[in-house]
Amino acid sequence: MKMKAYTIQPAGQPHRVTVVVRRGAGQGGKTLGGKGKPLLDPATRQRLLAEAAEGESDAELAAEFGLSEQQVRRLRHNNRVKLQALRRDLAARAEVEEETEAQGAGEVSPPLRLAFRTLNGRTAVLRRGAFLLDGRPADLRRIVAAANLVRAAAGEAPIRYPGVAPLIDRACR
Repeated sequence: MKMKAYTIQPAGQPHRVTVVVRRGAGQGGKTLGGKGKPLLDPATRQRLLAEAAEGESDAELAAEFGLSEQQVRRLRHNNRVKLQALRRDLAARAEVEEETEAQGAGEVSPPLRLAFRTLNGRTAVLRRGAFLLDGRPADLRRIVAAANLVRAAAGEAPIRYPGVAPLIDRACR
């Protein structure tokens, strides 16, 4: 930022006044605050950060999103707290998946697997076959009913599961 100073003596004043003017607003797309136009819109930036949290290299991300490697490094640096949170979430999901596989989740029926995928992180499997939905204990019928509501909002076909239709009818009243 450039500054220019000059001294004036206003009419009728016995003292001189120094005036300092900042220059630089509008030059090179930068404002006085030092921030310019964002590189990416928020949704694209979130996708880039999600892929960075999964372990993509700077070169791969730069090629995919049309940025330079330096811009990708700067985005990683400026969003490092968000990246740490995304990595923690990925690790927690991987831990839950390992736990469900260890408990014989391979025996879970395809409708339930589809329900878990549809709810994407809203469910958790506890020990001894208990389940959580949004942090609260839930049985499998309620989990499938919640997945069906999400699928209906997305315009997809509902998951067929015994005893789920009455739950949806009650929830829609």
